[in-house]
Amino acid sequence: MKLITALALCALTAPAALALPVDDTTHVWYGDFDEAAKIAKEQHKDLFVDFTGSDWCGWCIKLHDEVFQYDSFLTAAQKDYVLVALDYPRSDEVKAKVPNPARNEELREKYNIRGYPTILMMTAEGEVFAQSGYREGGPEAYVEHMAQVRTEGRKALVEVKQVSKAFTDADEAGKPAAWEAVMKVLEGLSADSPFVAQLTDAARWAFTADADNAKGMKLRALKALLKAGQVDEELMQAGRELDPKNEQGVLEQVVDAQFMNVDGPEAAEAARDALNALNLLGYKDKEIGFMLNFTMCRWCAGPLEDPEGVQKFGEKAKAIGTDNQQMLDYLDNIMNG
Repeated sequence: MKLITALALCALTAPAALALPVDDTTHVWYGDFDEAAKIAKEQHKDLFVDFTGSDWCGWCIKLHDEVFQYDSFLTAAQKDYVLVALDYPRSDEVKAKVPNPARNEELREKYNIRGYPTILMMTAEGEVFAQSGYREGGPEAYVEHMAQVRTEGRKALVEVKQVSKAFTDADEAGKPAAWEAVMKVLEGLSADSPFVAQLTDAARWAFTADADNAKGMKLRALKALLKAGQVDEELMQAGRELDPKNEQGVLEQVVDAQFMNVDGPEAAEAARDALNALNLLGYKDKEIGFMLNFTMCRWCAGPLEDPEGVQKFGEKAKAIGTDNQQMLDYLDNIMNG
């Protein structure tokens, strides 16, 4: 759902292109990541990296206008960070001003950027410890938010490194206990946590150590990985095998994760097939059931061009229900064309 939201938000455009912050002797935004990382190491600071679409992304423009252009933000932020603006513009004029577009594309892939604006706070070595985006409230509120996530993120980064290293270093006898420590950390992370990827391989150890799920380790790892937003064919197949009738709510997590990774019409059609099958089984989490059918109703009204699907999935979403009257009203609008 986050991908859908990000794409929808960044469809908002503004009449004028965003002018990225201008370098001066006091406040400097770097357009070259590697140059900024070098300076951050020299100054013993972290990196504040803004992935932005300066001439098309409405929320990027709002973030600049409401936060990034103010001295109160810039002065506070530069105490701890070297500021980086990695731009992904659409107009040729603005593209010509990007220092190293090929490197920007590498970084977009490396950090799995799926929407704009995405703000990553990371060490000078490129280790992400916090993520943010557009936030209301102006520069002072944003600075307060930055301080909070920096404290929490740096603490979590240390913990993640410790459990990861302990698992890697553990011998065969010590692996189960080290895996348990990894799982306790992973199970506390949300899908947008920057630390999920660092724990994924260790969690997957259970897929071979407990291949038949006799100890319940494989199922536990699967649930944690899906909750953390991880999805690939191995995980989806494991979910179908371990909970084929959705009796434990795993299959609905598989489909939910599948939805979050839809990136085109073909993937959307596959998600529609999966949802059709899941709707016959019922849901453990009604919120997941409503959102899946709500989203598919929207897709059928849009890129899938499936009028029958609009009505079918819309009616299913309404039958499952939600306390959010605004979403129900929006659903009626879609179903009524």
